[in-house]
Amino acid sequence: MRETPMVLSTTTTILSRWDDVPPRENLLKSMRLCAKAGFEHLDLHFGTQGQEGFPLAMDGWEIWVDEVAEEAFRLHVTFRQAHAFHYRTRESTAPLDNRPWYEERMRRSVLAAERLGVKWLVQHPSDFDADPTYDFEKARAYNIAYWTPFVELASRHHVGIAFENLYASGHHQRYCSEVDELIDLIDAFKGAPVGACWDTGHAAVAGQDQPAAIRKLGRRLHALHIHDNHKQPKGDEHLMPYCGMLDWDGIYRALADVAYEDNFSFEIKHATRDLPPELCEGMLSFMRQLGQYMVDRVVAERGPHA
Repeated sequence: MRETPMVLSTTTTILSRWDDVPPRENLLKSMRLCAKAGFEHLDLHFGTQGQEGFPLAMDGWEIWVDEVAEEAFRLHVTFRQAHAFHYRTRESTAPLDNRPWYEERMRRSVLAAERLGVKWLVQHPSDFDADPTYDFEKARAYNIAYWTPFVELASRHHVGIAFENLYASGHHQRYCSEVDELIDLIDAFKGAPVGACWDTGHAAVAGQDQPAAIRKLGRRLHALHIHDNHKQPKGDEHLMPYCGMLDWDGIYRALADVAYEDNFSFEIKHATRDLPPELCEGMLSFMRQLGQYMVDRVVAERGPHA
């Protein structure tokens, strides 16, 4: 049995596109809205907070992290899962300018995660989307070498790295769009705190058999991004569950079969971000009810003796 049972959480990227809150207040307001709606656990999105002009990308970011920790304590919410700052690593045909600055924000994600009690920090593998053709061995070798220092850094700071499944968004396959590639990457870091984040929307666009993939991942699975879509190419819509075409009953059964016990985390950011701000709170309250229903369905699939 794992130390932390499965709980409902939601990404912190839930504010309206038209909200005029200053960047330093962005996460704090999101936390307050989620707590008011009944969420006790949050999935902190450092990808947003690491954008230029946002606090993770500014001097004094450590003070901001302490402010977040204090607000979480006041609201009685926890961060057990987070999304690291990430960027598209198109190494072969489009070298990135100022790479050290991107990597610094990834480093800050790890240090902030430790301070906030995050157990699993989600990261996108390097996908090699810009290559003329897809070369699995090249992508695999690069990813193992590139991520090793970050895995070691995270391990020293008591944070696990959960690599996320992707989907083909360009003219060919992207690395880790298939569950077998994700498993191979995870298993390459033998003995390190490395696992998987299964993104249901990405998997649907990639055409994955999700129940079979979840069962293959088994105990490697430590994080979820839960959202729906219509399974169209490049159609990562981030809809609420039951608003698209995903087989949720099959996903519930698979999660029960692998005894999943980490965060059941919504990543349905478009449900609130496009709403007028005054409607956001009501939508979040409904999302919490929907999420609890889904968590209860997974638990029910385990049977009375689970």
